[in-house]
Amino acid sequence: MNRWKIGVVAALVLGLALTIGAVAYVGWGGLWASVERIGLGGFALYVLYNLIGFLPVGWAWWSVAPGVPRRQWLLFPWGRLVRESASDVLPFSQVGGLVIGLRAVEQQGVSEPLAVASQVVDLTTEMAAQLFYTLFGVAMLVAILSHASVGGRLLWTALLALCIGAVGLVAFVALQGRGIDLVGAIASRWIKDTRQRADAIKQMLRDIYAQPSRVAGGVVLHGIGWVFSGAATWIAFRLMGVQIDLWKVLTLEALMAAVKSVAFFTPGALGFQEGAYVLIAPLFGLTAEATLAVSLLRRAKDLVIGVPAMLVWQYTEVAGKRRLAEPAPTPPV
Repeated sequence: MNRWKIGVVAALVLGLALTIGAVAYVGWGGLWASVERIGLGGFALYVLYNLIGFLPVGWAWWSVAPGVPRRQWLLFPWGRLVRESASDVLPFSQVGGLVIGLRAVEQQGVSEPLAVASQVVDLTTEMAAQLFYTLFGVAMLVAILSHASVGGRLLWTALLALCIGAVGLVAFVALQGRGIDLVGAIASRWIKDTRQRADAIKQMLRDIYAQPSRVAGGVVLHGIGWVFSGAATWIAFRLMGVQIDLWKVLTLEALMAAVKSVAFFTPGALGFQEGAYVLIAPLFGLTAEATLAVSLLRRAKDLVIGVPAMLVWQYTEVAGKRRLAEPAPTPPV
């Protein structure tokens, strides 16, 4: 635990240092001018758009969770919102966000085997959709940047990330069952019935994969989610008065998605996102000030959405535990 805490602190310090370095490199004056052009109204529109973006990714999770009734169509978007908020706001990186996302849907009556198994499949479909998204980014780089030396280096880096992602996806699928067994075996030292619970999760996992249409639906919905997220950046640029084609922004965001997946050990890829934006911006005819302003705008959006979401989740968590602790009413004699 001490090593884990040291690692979290070190990742945060590194991320903050990279962020401060990027701001110092760009200069605060130009950066603030870019942010100021958006205004409070533009920022509110940007936040609202991103809130809507949790619907397709939440429904992607819902699509691989058989048996959940239609009236709970907002349950899994809420679970995804909580998951992302915990990853962005709390110093737990993405692993803690996954656990909190599970708790959010289990509070509303989703069984543990279904919640865990569906989230594992949801992560698989999201990784597959991200591979297609990265492939799109690579194809666009071939079309517009292959003539430049720096573009060529970026292209080879993106291809390497694509290959690593493909290998990681295959390994993740192949080792899912063994990973659940390992967690169950380790947890059995402290928690009862973990092996039986692990077996139930594995059976649910097999049941979900036996329905390929659900899995394919999850991939499609996550693909929509990736495009929706990329379009949010395009909206931010337009609010700042930056004229740029949507397909260029989607290409930029496809590369940024690969960067964030590599920097999973820091909350919200702190620092790595800012540094990558500054380095890649000139390749798309963008200024470093504009891209860094968008990155900081995303940070502000994460706080505006994430902090209230964490407070609501904490309230429901405490309220649920209080209900369980209350004694059952005494039946009348």
